[in-house]
Order: sequence, then C-alpha cells, then structure tokens
Amino acid sequence: MPHNILLVSNFFPPHTVGGAEIVAYRQAKALAARGHRVTILAGAASSPTNPAGRLDFDTYGGLPVYRLSMRSLDPDLNFYWSAAGRRLRAIIATEQIDVVHLHNVTGLGANLIPAARDCGASVIVTLHDHWGFCLRQTKLRPDGTVCRNFEECTRCHSAVQPPGGVAVPTRLRRDYIAWCLGQAHKLITPSRYLAGAYVEAGFPTELFDVVSNGIDLGSVPHGGKQPSADGVTRFLCSAYLGEHKGLLVLAEALKLLAKDQGLAARWHVTIAGDGHLRGRIDDILEANRLLGNVTMAGRLPREELLAALPTTDVTLLASVWPENEPVSMLEAIASGTAQLATRIGGNVELVEEGRSGLLVEPGDAADLAAAMRRYIEAPALAAEHGAYNLERREQFDEARTIDRLESVLAGLDRRKTLGVRPEPVVVCGTGWPALEVAQLVDHAYKHLGDGPSPRFVWREWADATVWREARLLWLWDAHPEEWLVNQALRHGVPVLAPASRWAEGLARHYGAVILYGTYLEALAAMRALFALPGLRDEFAWRARAASVAATALAQKWAFGLNSEAVN
Repeated sequence: MPHNILLVSNFFPPHTVGGAEIVAYRQAKALAARGHRVTILAGAASSPTNPAGRLDFDTYGGLPVYRLSMRSLDPDLNFYWSAAGRRLRAIIATEQIDVVHLHNVTGLGANLIPAARDCGASVIVTLHDHWGFCLRQTKLRPDGTVCRNFEECTRCHSAVQPPGGVAVPTRLRRDYIAWCLGQAHKLITPSRYLAGAYVEAGFPTELFDVVSNGIDLGSVPHGGKQPSADGVTRFLCSAYLGEHKGLLVLAEALKLLAKDQGLAARWHVTIAGDGHLRGRIDDILEANRLLGNVTMAGRLPREELLAALPTTDVTLLASVWPENEPVSMLEAIASGTAQLATRIGGNVELVEEGRSGLLVEPGDAADLAAAMRRYIEAPALAAEHGAYNLERREQFDEARTIDRLESVLAGLDRRKTLGVRPEPVVVCGTGWPALEVAQLVDHAYKHLGDGPSPRFVWREWADATVWREARLLWLWDAHPEEWLVNQALRHGVPVLAPASRWAEGLARHYGAVILYGTYLEALAAMRALFALPGLRDEFAWRARAASVAATALAQKWAFGLNSEAVN
C-alpha cells in the first residue's frame, strides 16, 4: 500500500552533502519511484538574511522540500528545539503524512520523534552513528580511546547549557535523546554492529531492524582488474582528515614503508579528502620525503572519486572509531577493488578477511604497514580480492534496501499497536544543580532496581509528550518556579522537593510532595516510588487531587487575562 511519507534530514542536497544526506536523498527518490508520496523536511544553515526558524519551500530532484533554517549545531542546543517540533506538526497536518522517516536530526532536535508520534504518524529513525547515546557521536573519548562504559558521559563533557543560563549534567541530554528514540516505532541501523552498540547502551532489541544502505551499483565503474603493468600497487584512502579516521596512524605506517628502499618504486597512496589535519599531514609527508609516494588530492566530487577506482588496487580505511557502514568499503565491493580496513565496528561486516581484503588492528601503524606490504609484495593478491568483491556486488544493490524499507513500512500497522517501552521519566529543575546531583544522575541506574532505567529530563525539554510519561518532578532547589509545580500536579506527577518552608507547606496542604534533606534521601524516595507501583499510584492520586483543590480555591483574578507587557 502506498504511503504518504515525510523524510527528515538535517541537511539535504544540494546543500552540505555527506554520506547520510546522499542516502536520505536516494531513498526518497527510490520510494517515490515506487508510488509512495514523499515530502522532505530538511535543515538549512542560518544567516543574517536567513534567520533561524524560517521555513522555505522548494523542489529538488522532483521532490517537494521544506527547508527550516536551524538554530544551532552546538551540542548544548542541537538536540532539542521546540520551534522545529511545531513546524513538523504543521507539515504533517498540511501534507496528511502517515509515516515520518527521520535520518540525522542534529540541529533539528530529537523532539521531532515524539512530536511525530503524537500526531498519529508511524515513526522510523535510521541511525547513521552513535548520536543516540554519545555526544561525540564516535564513541571516542578525548584521549582517542574507544569508550567502553556508556554511563560515563561526564568524562567527555561534564555539562550542557540550554537557554536560561543553567548548566545541567550531560546525562540529562543523553537521557532525553534516548527517551525520544524510544518513542519511535522502528529504529533502523545499516549494520549489525551499530544495532548491537545501541542495545549495549540500553535500548530494547525489539526496536531494531538492520537494513544496509546499499549502493547505487549503476554509478560505480566495475570490471576485472589485473596487477598494474608498472608493478606499482595503488592504494586509495577517501576520508575526512581527522584523528577518528586514523590519518595520523596511516602517516606513521607510510613512514615505516618508506624505510624499505626495496619497495620505494612499488607503491603509491592517494589520499582524497580534507579536514583539520591537512597541514599536519602535509608536513609529515614533506619531512619524511614521502611526496613521491603519496598524492594529497583534496576533497574530490564523488564522480571523480569513483572514476579513480578502476585504476585503484586497494581501498584503504584506517579508522580508529567504530564505523557504521563506511561508504568507501561499499564502493570497493561495487567496483571490484580489494579492501584494507581496521578490525572495528561495521568494517568487519563488509570485509571478509582473506577473501575480499585484509583487516588490521585500529591504531596499530605497524600492523597497517605490514598489510600494505603484503599487497605490494604480492600484487596478484589485490586482484584476487577485488575479483571476489566483484562477484558479490549484487548483494549490496540499493534496490534491495528499498525492498527492505517497504517491508518495514508494511509492518508498521502492527508495530503501532504495541506500547512504548515503560521507562520512568523524572522531570528535573530548576536551579543550578549541586555536584551531588550530577553524581546521582550518573549513577542512579545502579541503585534504582532491576526495571528500566529512569530518564532524567530537564524541565525546559518537557513538553506534553514528556509529561504524559513523567512519574516524578525532582526539584533541585528550595525556590522553584510555581508554574512548574502546577504543571506536575495537573499531570498527576508527585513532586520530590528539598525540605523548606514552602515545600513543607505544600506537603501539609496537599500531600503530593515528598520532602528530602539529603541527596541520599532523594535517591531512596525515587527507589521506593519506582519499585512500589501502589505507592506511586497513591502519590499520583494526591497530585491530581492537589491540582483540583488548587483550582477550586484560586481567586477569581487568577483566571483573568492580563494585557500588560511582562518582562
């Protein structure tokens, strides 16, 4: 059955195009070609003449595109934007959307996911990296090591500062994004590795489908390859010139190869890409007299990059971060080129070691140099591995991806009948948190029982969709904003507040407030509420009763409208 699909991507051709944007565009075109009605909501860079929040409309490749100028890509702001949620709701209503398929939404906001679901649409999210649980998106810590403990977000970024000037623990950012993703009906990952990483980070297995991005085989030149007549083994590395792509490791490996004078005229590496390490790599190549063996091609248009594959023997990827489904490895398969990649992440699903290519340890320059030496000393090995890739290229045809996506769409009606994973939400506010608060939210999962871990959400991110799932309002200071307490009571959400004259008075009159003197007492109260459903229900009833009583006892003037300006 044809669907009316809204595809969401933070960028979209022809602007700021990367791998995820190309995937989103090609999937949109392919689904439209199969009879689905596809509309695009894309982010756009803001400017003085194109302010944040401005919504424009155009067409690209025959597809209708709404372009929303984004507020910020800064980690403090790029994951929640209420204005984007309102625009999404308007587009869903205007275009009568029944399926929302989100790709990268950094800059637009994870809140688009529950907003779409709240509109009655089926919601799919394709995950292209680790953004759902890692602020750095790569799982790499600042020291370059791969994170193994996903509960230690503060080691990379201690706090985020949303509008209002209050810095809140980074864990709240992570919890909010995770909660939003949990509202989707289906999460798609292109690799088994990435699905496993999300499950390891606490996401439910049943939410995931693995659907390869595939590749447009028709655009990739292919054919049988033979060792080059001049005896030179040619390597191609197409990557952003940054630490996570292993470019400094590759530079060290090239220095090791250059020490063997017997190989001097038998190898050549082309590095296609740009990035902040460009100057440093240029200096290394010059200082070690490697310019005769290495070409720095800069960032090439995709057509030029693909045109280089017929004369490439080995496609090389030295990444030290766990890639999802690297495009360069797909291009190697489609073109019949041997693969050389690091043994990490999704690489191991695309490189069949000893058959399609070789795998090396990430960050190990000696291991990388040794693998390159194998290809240099035995040129027929690259031809053998490339021929194997050529035989299996049809398995990665993106037409198969569209078949799988349509299968996911066909199963959404059944998925919509399933409930959202019951994760208790704790809305937090209002003042600057003490150090103990950050420590508590980072380690609460160890002490709150065996059920789903609570999601701590900052009060400014708590829209109607969050409040419907909230189980507790946790106040951090003794002088909260009254509207926040009233909001909780109206939704039947009890309040956990530090002991003060104000809180004691509210507790005495309404009984919907739980007082704490220390943060250990706050933790004990949360544990009791989450472990004892009867107790939680009792306090929820008290909260609703408090709201009714507050409304009944309010003075008449409280229901009036004031036309005076309020600063």
